[in-house]
Amino acid sequence: MRKLTCALLCLLMILSTVFCLEGCKSREQRLSEETAYEDAQMKAMNKKVVKCINEKDKEGLKKLFSKIAQKDIEDLDGKIDELFNVFDGKVIKSVRVSSKVTDGSVNVQPFSIIGKCTFSLNSKRQYIGYIDFCDKDDNNKDNVGLYMIEVCTCSREELPEEFTWEGVNSGKSGIFIHYIN
Repeated sequence: MRKLTCALLCLLMILSTVFCLEGCKSREQRLSEETAYEDAQMKAMNKKVVKCINEKDKEGLKKLFSKIAQKDIEDLDGKIDELFNVFDGKVIKSVRVSSKVTDGSVNVQPFSIIGKCTFSLNSKRQYIGYIDFCDKDDNNKDNVGLYMIEVCTCSREELPEEFTWEGVNSGKSGIFIHYIN
């Protein structure tokens, strides 16, 4: 009886250890999964924004903005028209995100992503900017969507040293455009 009890205890300890080790992910695995999720969400939002700009889909772009941002942005229609004028006659061929900053996570909401983007145009030029959006907020669905698009009409190399990003640094919702020739 004693051998049976010891054998059962050993078996239970082995099983519990296996389940504990199996259930725990390494920190690197979790970070890798979170980064992959963030990259996928950023890519999806960029694709939607670019599609709306290239097709001059004003209503589509407006719908991408969160309900809260739509209320906060003064003259959203005018800002969208100005954004379309920046890309008038040009087609965005691709968007590359060089860096991103997140606030929150899928589990700790609201979860926001700000991406520093390079827009490559069909004219061989590049514009740089930021796209800021809230990906997930189960407590307040009105937060979910775009908050800010900021575009500068030059490449990174052409950007003046003293340049200040008006939108991303202010934390305000909106469309911010900087003309640099």
